Amino acid sequence: MLLEILKILRHCARRNKLNNNNYNHKELAQDLLELGKFYFLNEKYDEAIKVLQKAQKFNPFCADIYYHLGLVYEAKNNLHNAKVMYLKATEVDSQFTLAQEHLDKLVGK
Repeated sequence: MLLEILKILRHCARRNKLNNNNYNHKELAQDLLELGKFYFLNEKYDEAIKVLQKAQKFNPFCADIYYHLGLVYEAKNNLHNAKVMYLKATEVDSQFTLAQEHLDKLVGK
């Protein structure tokens, strides 16, 4: 199923590139982020990680992607990776209070 969704996203991206010479990797990253959130909410954590990591490659400057990776890792009880992702989110966006709150909570553990 994940491969089918990624194929659809790639197709949309290619179509968008052909129709609009301003193809934007950030838009694809945003679509992947939304898909990652969907997987997270449905407790499909491994799928969420794969999709969010793909999103991060398309837009490494999106703090929200790192934040959601942190949430997924935290849900999987992988606290080390969760801390790393929350820290990265705060490095990308120093005003990201939710990421900082989650990081502070985990550092206290």
